[in-house]
Amino acid sequence: MDPVPIYTPSDWLHDATRPPAAPFGSAGRFAVPLHGGRFDRHFHDTAELWFVAEGRAKILVDGAERYVQSGDIVLTLAGDEHDFIEVYETVRGFFAESPVPPGGRGGHRHTDPGLAAGHDVPTRPLPGDFPARHGDGAARKGTA
Repeated sequence: MDPVPIYTPSDWLHDATRPPAAPFGSAGRFAVPLHGGRFDRHFHDTAELWFVAEGRAKILVDGAERYVQSGDIVLTLAGDEHDFIEVYETVRGFFAESPVPPGGRGGHRHTDPGLAAGHDVPTRPLPGDFPARHGDGAARKGTA
């Protein structure tokens, strides 16, 4: 029997590296550090899920700003532009994208070619309206 593949934190699974039977398009880890973080405003031709394992930040998803913190799951649908607006603590997480649909394109897509270069993500103090730790298991819609 073949061993189950284990991937290291530096691995990013995509068309060329993921197991053929894997039911996703790509997956990997991401980080937006407290100081010196960069991110690019982008969208995908696929759905993407983020699990925020650590940190706190404000993100943009399809025109709406939201707060996120460790334990949150963010789902962006195909075409939803998303970005990190500001960080309050270093954010680390995991992402997985659905398979690219027929006629779709993999990777980050940009509404303006200038967005591909990314931007510095500013560090800010934690806002007073940042939501308290939640733990009821219910879906939460962040506010900003």
